[in-house]
Amino acid sequence: MELLFRFVLYTFFGLTLETIFAVTGIERSLGYKLQKRTPHKYLEGFVSLYMIPLHGLGMLFAFEWVFGQIAQWHWSLRYLSWCLMFTVAEIAWGFFLHKVIGFFPWDYYEKSKFRFPKAGYTLWTLIPQWGIAGLILELYSELLVKLSPMAGNIMRSWLP
Repeated sequence: MELLFRFVLYTFFGLTLETIFAVTGIERSLGYKLQKRTPHKYLEGFVSLYMIPLHGLGMLFAFEWVFGQIAQWHWSLRYLSWCLMFTVAEIAWGFFLHKVIGFFPWDYYEKSKFRFPKAGYTLWTLIPQWGIAGLILELYSELLVKLSPMAGNIMRSWLP
């Protein structure tokens, strides 16, 4: 139950952050305006359900483990580690999806002058932002790990 609790909350958190970033920051990171269906005043964001495994399982089984290994490091080293690891994760997930389903949900990156690699699986401009995201997720992860035993007990009490 504790794992299910954290999986769900990591997934919702990741998808929410993606949606907010799609509204507020992606165009600056891309270096060009995205063509949107609605005027900016509607604050329309976008996210793909293909990201659920990356947010839920990736955070649960990769991020938590890595954070446990590097938690005692100075924040600057952890920042650099998250920059590298999140960039590699985005490239690997984009490559995987591209090979399996024929596209990756952020394939508009390939139009950016900041794309990396050539296929545009990530952007150079995202690398420093991944480090900030990692440091924020450390705090969120610590909170979820502390809350999950209590949440697990509550969830088990609901079962017959």
